[in-house]
Amino acid sequence: MTRSRYRNFDPADPADEYDGYQRNRAGPVIMAIAPIVAGALVVAGIWFLGFRNRPQAPSPDPTPPSPAAVQLAAAARSYQTLADASDKQLDVEEDAYADDEHDDLAAAKAELRAQVATERLFDTDLAKIKFPASVEATAQALIRANEARFRVTLRQARARTLTRLQALDSARKLGDAAVEVQAELIRKELHLPPVPSS
Repeated sequence: MTRSRYRNFDPADPADEYDGYQRNRAGPVIMAIAPIVAGALVVAGIWFLGFRNRPQAPSPDPTPPSPAAVQLAAAARSYQTLADASDKQLDVEEDAYADDEHDDLAAAKAELRAQVATERLFDTDLAKIKFPASVEATAQALIRANEARFRVTLRQARARTLTRLQALDSARKLGDAAVEVQAELIRKELHLPPVPSS
């Protein structure tokens, strides 16, 4: 007759005695393994949650910038650095000139010569920047406008009287306006913000 695993235990039956022994041996093993399995599940859960919530690294840009875009960005950075330094220096020199043009001819003339030196240095450094062909013509136009402006400034710096020196202020301001037109244009071509209004 086939033995059923669900029938009542009979202590007189040697098979039941063996089954009871087997059941008694399995208990301690299960009791020992259960905490290890539970601990492993906890660690796996923490690891999973930690990696799932971890911020994902940005995926690489599938379309890297073109060589022309890289050149334009580099030229824009170089121009911005040069223009910021030059404008800052010219502001100092122009303020000093404005303080002296009514009562100190020698100081005013020295400050005009300092402006010319700053403008020439700007032109020299501007010519060294590797602009894309689409911007190079504007850079050259900016240099020409700046040269025309400092020719007037040099005439002022040779004035023999304060009256003559002041009479050339309006011509120099026209030169400033011509330079600003080209500066705004090159900034637009380089995708830079406009010159801040003073």
